[in-house]
Amino acid sequence: MRYQLFLIIGLMVLLNSCGSWSKQDRDNFIEHCQKTKLNDAYCDCALEKAVEKYSTFKEMTTSEEEMAELLFSCIEEDRKNEGDK
Repeated sequence: MRYQLFLIIGLMVLLNSCGSWSKQDRDNFIEHCQKTKLNDAYCDCALEKAVEKYSTFKEMTTSEEEMAELLFSCIEEDRKNEGDK
């Protein structure tokens, strides 16, 4: 699982974008996330948290550790929700 997280972070760093979160930035984020075999719920959660936390896509790509924390928080939220059922 960690390998997948680092892979997605690496892919995001390669997608260097300027400005803000365009539709293309969001689509690229989701596309690369799905390539890591994470399910759509994790990818959507991570994108939502990234957009809330970072004003631009480029800003997000400069903080690999914080991006990993966002992904882990989505996984933890999912585990917590499963435990509540």
